[in-house]
Amino acid sequence: MSTEQSIAILGLGWLGEPLGFCLHAQGWRVSGTTRDADKAARLTEQGLTVVAMDVSEAVPAQWPVALSARTLLLCVPPGKVNDYARTLGSLAEKAVAGGVKRVIFTSATSVYSGSGVNTEQDAAADGPRGERMLAAERAVQECGAEQVLILRLSGLVGGNREPGRFLSGRHFDGGDEPVNLVAQEDLLRFMPAILARDDWPAVLNVSAPHHPSRHDFYREAARLQSLPPPIFSGGGKGKTIDGSAISRWLNMNYLVTDWFQWLSQRARR
Repeated sequence: MSTEQSIAILGLGWLGEPLGFCLHAQGWRVSGTTRDADKAARLTEQGLTVVAMDVSEAVPAQWPVALSARTLLLCVPPGKVNDYARTLGSLAEKAVAGGVKRVIFTSATSVYSGSGVNTEQDAAADGPRGERMLAAERAVQECGAEQVLILRLSGLVGGNREPGRFLSGRHFDGGDEPVNLVAQEDLLRFMPAILARDDWPAVLNVSAPHHPSRHDFYREAARLQSLPPPIFSGGGKGKTIDGSAISRWLNMNYLVTDWFQWLSQRARR
């Protein structure tokens, strides 16, 4: 039986786990999945309802009763799932058949190609990764839920994702290309606000408004962590993801508006 403040999070990982506890503290009934049975037991002891399930191996024949909720958050990275679009579409359909009314899918800005500024209307994948994400978006949108929101997330940083380690000591082209990133702390602010509303748009980008060059950002990130800096050659224009629509819709600004300030503050912790 679905209740108003209930959510099932498929993928209690980098985003799903802290979000689950954030919502639980706000009075939500939170259930979710993880591939790790020990982690499932630990999270259940801490107040969540967790099912140990590996969706890359088999989609359940019907939606588990333990995951009954009004809202489903699909937070499963593509690298961990075979036939990503078909699997996510099937999971979403089974969830709707099991009583889910609303579905959020955390997609990625790899669905954009070329250079220049990209808004939500500009999706046009130019490679296998982006095409896979667009196919998954379409599969989820066709699941039959009353509402579906696609959140296209830029590169994820914060928590245990330390950008100073991402490119350290390696060689890359495209040093002048802009970075498109979103911090965990902004996602954890935005998600409860999204869930509190019923006037969902179809698609929203989530990308901080500051886009320094890859050269400047990743070299500074490595320096602050006392790691070998990456070496960039070539220029490159790259794409800039416009994440302003979610701010206007929620009437909430991003916390991170200067990535160098964020890096410095993180290094001092």
